[in-house]
Amino acid sequence: MPSATRISLTGLSLPADLLAGAPIVGLLPAYGYRDLDLNLVADASLDEKARDLALREVTVSGRDIGTVRLSGTLGGIGPELFSGTLPAATMVMFSGSAKTLDLTVENAGLFERFLAAQSKDLSLKPDELRKEYVTASLLGVPVILGNSAAAKGIGAAMGQFVMKPGKLVVHAKSREPAGIGFIDLGAARSPAAVLDRLEVEAKAN
Repeated sequence: MPSATRISLTGLSLPADLLAGAPIVGLLPAYGYRDLDLNLVADASLDEKARDLALREVTVSGRDIGTVRLSGTLGGIGPELFSGTLPAATMVMFSGSAKTLDLTVENAGLFERFLAAQSKDLSLKPDELRKEYVTASLLGVPVILGNSAAAKGIGAAMGQFVMKPGKLVVHAKSREPAGIGFIDLGAARSPAAVLDRLEVEAKAN
């Protein structure tokens, strides 16, 4: 098994209707997209001794849509994850952990199309709906996430992104060196219970 893998797919073109019914991307036709031009990158490496899986880059980008980029480090991951056997994959849920996560979202036209479609459905002007989303980001998101300093920082960054959609960056790092176990994430009673165990930075520009 290779210790490092990189997959890159450039210039993938397909009709948007082919994604109908799929989560999230299945809504693209409703936002006026007819043909999609996509680029995909997945770059990862496995440190068997440390049992760390480094997601150096997982990126999906689309023309006139935008880019979503993920990177991070998962702990407790060994070669058994890739064996293809269900018991090994199940064990990862008990031994695996999340150490760091970086999320970058760049808008290249999707947000404006989303706002226009939602405004039409709700019989509102785009600027009126934008203000509502900004308020929901600044006030609602912190409440959902527990009203901590990190929660307010995320809400503020989201509000800034909604007001001027450009780039949103979120960096999260576990306060515990071993990371937060996958089983703990699944059993968390609230988002706040997870956020309290993280160092989080969020910004938009």
